[in-house]
Amino acid sequence: MNTAPTDPVVGPWAKEKLESLQRYLDFYTKVLKNQPWQTVYVDAYAGGGRAIIRAAATTEIAPLIDENQIDADQLELIKGSPRVALDIANPFAEYVFIEPDPIRAAELRAIQMEYAGHAI
Repeated sequence: MNTAPTDPVVGPWAKEKLESLQRYLDFYTKVLKNQPWQTVYVDAYAGGGRAIIRAAATTEIAPLIDENQIDADQLELIKGSPRVALDIANPFAEYVFIEPDPIRAAELRAIQMEYAGHAI
């Protein structure tokens, strides 16, 4: 598994939450795509753009993952909310991602380069 040391570890609930966000944003932007105003997506505490989801529920949250100590089959790398929002079919006119953590903010700047065609 190719993970960064800053990828947060989240519980299985996060996958459902991000899938719900994706469905909502798809519907929202589809309905508003022909309106005379522009849409802006604002994501406070956006994170770094991806997360590691635990396959099994546990009460212990590890801030860092050591690939040599954890079975890769027990983990899944998922898109975080910035990537979910940037990957929808009908994009927003502008994206604003707010992240106070400097490491995750740097990851967001890398995403900005990756999604250079979007108004971030």
